Amino acid sequence: MSRSPRLVTVGPQRAPLHCLVCRGQLFTDREIKLNTSGMEFLGLEWANRSGTALICDRCGFVHTFAGNEFELWDPSEG
Repeated sequence: MSRSPRLVTVGPQRAPLHCLVCRGQLFTDREIKLNTSGMEFLGLEWANRSGTALICDRCGFVHTFAGNEFELWDPSEG
């Protein structure tokens, strides 16, 4: 579920994530379904994989991650 905006690092080198649109650095997260039209057509949308949406706190652009190669950090913790 969404929490307060946090910093994000990606990959084993922990590279900071910047929004692709506005270069913002704070994101909220939420779980999303990675729906496919075939599964929707068959009524099996519940079987689709889940992912994580990282939503830019500044402009609202949604960055989607299918894996867990990222970490969320509280900005007050440095």
